[in-house]
Amino acid sequence: MKTKQIGIAGALAFGTVALMAIPTFAQKPFVDKARKMYELDAKNGTCALCHEIKAKEEPGKKNLNAYGKDIAADPDMKPLLGKDEKYKFSDAEIKILEKVLIKIEDLDSDKDGATNKEELMLGSSPGDPKSTPDKKALAKYRKEHPKK
Repeated sequence: MKTKQIGIAGALAFGTVALMAIPTFAQKPFVDKARKMYELDAKNGTCALCHEIKAKEEPGKKNLNAYGKDIAADPDMKPLLGKDEKYKFSDAEIKILEKVLIKIEDLDSDKDGATNKEELMLGSSPGDPKSTPDKKALAKYRKEHPKK
């Protein structure tokens, strides 16, 4: 009997996790593109890159962080927003996202003193003012990558 209960509990847990993951697939190509462009790790290459996700909350336009809002505000993004998880983004549409990400690299979306690109390259979140790059690493990055 105990084995049956453990099996049922495991199946319920798996099902719950699977159901919670469904909404995050809606913009999975966006996260994948950012992950590749900036070589993001498992910590930074998640929905939290653009969303403030609280417990049991799905990523959506209502919980965009500052970086996500800057991406969504770009006029080029308008035709890409609001698609459901079944929508298949074309290569051309993913190129639009790439163009927008590049356009906002020099912004400081979260107003913490580091540009979006600096934060992405140094492992902090460009949408979270409490997540900032290490000061020494930032100074080194700026020395190696002076603004043009």
